[in-house]
Amino acid sequence: MRAVHVIFPVLRGTRRFIIEKGRRWSVIEHLLLDAICHEPASAADLAAKSKLPRRVVVEAFIRLMRAGWAEIVATPKGPKFRATHTGIARAKFDQLPAATVTEPKWRGFAIEQVTGGVFRSRELDLRHHSRLPVTTDDQFVVQLPGSPLHSMGDLGEVFSAIEGEDELIVGVDRGAERLIERHAVVTVRDSAVEGLPSRSSHALRFLILQKAKEALDAAATEKTDPGSVIPSPVVLDTHDTAETANRYDGLYEADDLIVDAEAHAQALERVIKGASERLIIHSTFVTDARAQAIMPSLMQAAGRGVKIDVLWGQDDVGTSTNSSRFAAGKLQAAIAEAGRTDLISVHPFSTNSHAKIVVADNQRGNWLALVGSCNWLASDFTSFETSMRLRDPRMVGDLVRKIAGLSQGRPGVWNDLAIELTVLGRRIRELPRPNGRRVPMRLLFGADHAGLVLEARDRARQRIFALSHRIGIAAQPIALLPTLSAVKAHGVDATFYYGRTTGPLSGIGGADLAREFAREGLAILPVHRPRLHAKVLGWDDDALAISSLNWLSADPAESTPYREIGVLVEAPKIADNFIRRFELAKASHE
Repeated sequence: MRAVHVIFPVLRGTRRFIIEKGRRWSVIEHLLLDAICHEPASAADLAAKSKLPRRVVVEAFIRLMRAGWAEIVATPKGPKFRATHTGIARAKFDQLPAATVTEPKWRGFAIEQVTGGVFRSRELDLRHHSRLPVTTDDQFVVQLPGSPLHSMGDLGEVFSAIEGEDELIVGVDRGAERLIERHAVVTVRDSAVEGLPSRSSHALRFLILQKAKEALDAAATEKTDPGSVIPSPVVLDTHDTAETANRYDGLYEADDLIVDAEAHAQALERVIKGASERLIIHSTFVTDARAQAIMPSLMQAAGRGVKIDVLWGQDDVGTSTNSSRFAAGKLQAAIAEAGRTDLISVHPFSTNSHAKIVVADNQRGNWLALVGSCNWLASDFTSFETSMRLRDPRMVGDLVRKIAGLSQGRPGVWNDLAIELTVLGRRIRELPRPNGRRVPMRLLFGADHAGLVLEARDRARQRIFALSHRIGIAAQPIALLPTLSAVKAHGVDATFYYGRTTGPLSGIGGADLAREFAREGLAILPVHRPRLHAKVLGWDDDALAISSLNWLSADPAESTPYREIGVLVEAPKIADNFIRRFELAKASHE
């Protein structure tokens, strides 16, 4: 059988990474040390209580004894482990101090642009376009196209790929050079892929094999000249893979759901006052009035040593109303005049994102994020808003990494903020999880929202509802028609609320649309009081999605995954309680 060479695009680069070298202590080792601070215990006792293998317990204490934090003492019931005075002191730390050394190292890497996987440069056969193989009598050559979704590369994935054993990347010398466009070449023989590292994703391997099979099938049927075989692009449904990656068993309490205007003003104030290390605010819009109102709070936080980053996403470059850019510039000028540019940065570039996010630490060493509908740097806090407070370190860490992606420069260009946030996000993600109630949660990015409407259609048995600031022509294919099919198939109650029409859909057109769907059993209702700005999708009693997406007007593209960001929470009665609060808010304004 003739070999098939499959070519796919990559970005190749070399950077000087700042690497901490040395073994770090695990949460398990920390917990075991804490356990013997109270009373000595044997390996068997600790293995039984922790439900860990006895071998794991013994190996952990070998390391703890080498560090001088634990010792073995003889007791009437046999030898037991006991914490030393130093060990007792170390156990009180949030994290056990690791003995590491920091040194710069040059590392090369390659980001494949098909599924976003990252490899060390030497792991792939990388070639310039002029050195690519060509189809001959002995071989086929086919090309696997890149995806716009992976044109930038994830810095966190780069760090993970090039870290060695007991290494942690804590920084990067940015450098001025861009990543270089190259092509990787792998070979398929007898359904085996040669030249692809074993840790490559199943998605990439599947696409390569399918591409090779298409070439061989086309040649076998002689429908095409083998020398010109370039099969059509393969489309792989990665929805399930992305959904699994973004799914968490996250910390949740009922008051994490933030509803209505005043609650948002109070939540932002508490976050700013509680921050002790870092504060990140991403708002789609920035206004002069809101910037002036929030500046005293930012100055007070900076006075406590909090590092603050302000980002905005209004996509208005080239228009006559570049309002957020001007407002952000004025805020930065005021901060410079106050002499606080050392800790407060109002970034001058647009992220082109509609997301609304606040991230901060608190004085107890934990981190939280607010995600939802509120434009924190433009809202007058009089509209009906909805946000979710995230407290699980894995979710907050992953969210910070996504903000790093928003702040990243042109493809192949890493700016300081993107590098810094990538390092921060990875650090947050590895923090111990606080105790508390946990429920299924899922971060939503871009096109995940359209998929969630289909999920609601398939899972709902009682009701589906949505709140959207705007309604436009995208409402029918994205939200209304899928929901209508659930109404007809399962008899669910469906009600969608909106604040205003947008785009080519006029007020009269919106009314006509509402009448058309009302005849089919789907209610579309305008809400003028309270002024509606929340963006929520819920079904039955226990599933609620809170987002920046206008469910009735926006159609997020696969190529802009971070333009809209939200979270799905599945908790007992969360949807039922929310819709009751919304109905109460409506009734109070009638």
